[in-house]
Amino acid sequence: MIGFATDVIAYLMKSGVTKEQAEDVVQDIFVKLLEMPAAIPGEKIRAFMYRSAIRRYIDKYRRDRRYMDIFRQEFFKTQELSPFETTEYDFLLEEVERLPPQDALLLDLFYFQGFSIGEIAELLSYSVSKVKVSLHRSRQKLKKALKQKGYHHGNI
Repeated sequence: MIGFATDVIAYLMKSGVTKEQAEDVVQDIFVKLLEMPAAIPGEKIRAFMYRSAIRRYIDKYRRDRRYMDIFRQEFFKTQELSPFETTEYDFLLEEVERLPPQDALLLDLFYFQGFSIGEIAELLSYSVSKVKVSLHRSRQKLKKALKQKGYHHGNI
């Protein structure tokens, strides 16, 4: 197993991966092997490790690239404030925070953080249709709560 791990690390490094990232990927693969409910036959472990290493690194690369995109969007913005970041909308934020956590999260991500439905689906590991339906239901709950407080669509 150690020999396979060394080979996989060398293979990943030859492919342009840093040594630290290659070691992290191999460590993840060993954890995955230990957590598997069924054992892999000895003659297939090497192939499994190579295949898993490539997939794991691609997933890690995509995730890191996505985090960098989010980082760039959030910290290098050219716009000042969203219209909801004024004290004028504090009541709205308070009502959103009173909703169940999942509803509040969806509304916050979509309206206050500016994520698209597709991005929210990816972040929460939901289907796009589930995000749309959940977002609609969350809006309805917020609308009902605001109506009970005396707010209407025209005065918000």
